[in-house]
Parts: sequence; structure tokens; C-alpha cells
Amino acid sequence: MKIDTATIARLRDALIQSGRRQAAVLSSAYETLTREGLLSEEEQDALARIEPMVETMFLVMSADGRISAGEMDAIRGAVRGLTEGLLQEGTIKVMLEGCQKRLDEEGRSARLDSVTAVMRGDREDAEGAFALAAAIAMADHEVATEENELILDIGNRLGIGTDRAKAILEQLEEERSDEGAPDTDRNPTAS
Repeated sequence: MKIDTATIARLRDALIQSGRRQAAVLSSAYETLTREGLLSEEEQDALARIEPMVETMFLVMSADGRISAGEMDAIRGAVRGLTEGLLQEGTIKVMLEGCQKRLDEEGRSARLDSVTAVMRGDREDAEGAFALAAAIAMADHEVATEENELILDIGNRLGIGTDRAKAILEQLEEERSDEGAPDTDRNPTAS
């Protein structure tokens, strides 16, 4: 399945751009507050709601053994978008540290079982996580074999399947066309 579509590239670019923006509040206090469980109720709810999606993206971006600056920017942008900017940089950092710790302790397959089990029941979350995972895989402008295989596996684990995954990517392409965007594909590797 081809995940390197113009629409996923646009999503990737938007996530990276958002992730590169300076956070509204730069403070190590958010790391401490997150570690101590002292976030506001609204922040805690947002964190709990998006954590499975974020971990799915983390598992994809770490699949090839390298985490690039572009991938980090994209995941920060995704968190900002999913929470409408509610979660701060320190909270995102602690969330990603937790993802790495669970990956180290349990392994990729066990973590995929866990996060996909949470999202499988909500079709919108499952499909959103799949699209975000595809965008994260492209964040470093190349989709490693490990990342591509993992995205296919995630689609299957989420109950999406290959045909539905293709349909999601095609639907994103149609939405792009409906927005009046030019039909020319950009080459994401060109500088």
C-alpha cells in the first residue's frame, strides 16, 4: 500500500510546522506537574484521550531505530492539534519518555496490542491514528521498510484492514481535491 500520498505529505508538513512553532509557555514546570500528576482536570482528560494515538505515532517513528528532528516536530504538532494547544512542551516530553520506557520494558508488539485495543472500539480514533501514523512515518521524508510494515500492521490491529486503509488514503486525496488544491504532487524529498 502506498502511504506516500500528496495528502499524507500535506498532513506531515502541517504537523511539522506546528511542532516547530515556539510553544506558548516554555517552562520546565509542566514536566514536574505532569510527572507528579498535578495537571488540571482538563489537561489530564486531554492527556488520557490522546495518549494511545501518541504512543502509536511514537512506535512508528521509532520503528527504524532513529528518531529525527522532523519526526519529533510532527509528533509535537499532532499533540498540539489533537488538544488544541492545551498540552505544553514539558507534558509532551514526559508523555514521549513514558512511551520509550514502555517500549523498552514491554517491547513493540505488546505496546501495539495495548494501544490498538484501546482505539479499536472507536472507528474515528482508529482511523485518525492510522492517518497520523502514516504522516509520522513520512516526517523524515522517507518511509523506512520497518515503518511501512508497521503501519500496515497497525491498520490490521485497529481492524481497518488493507482495503479500508487504502480507502482512507483515497478519501484524504478526494478531500484534498475538493478543497481546490492543485492536483500536482509535490516531491517531499526535494529541497
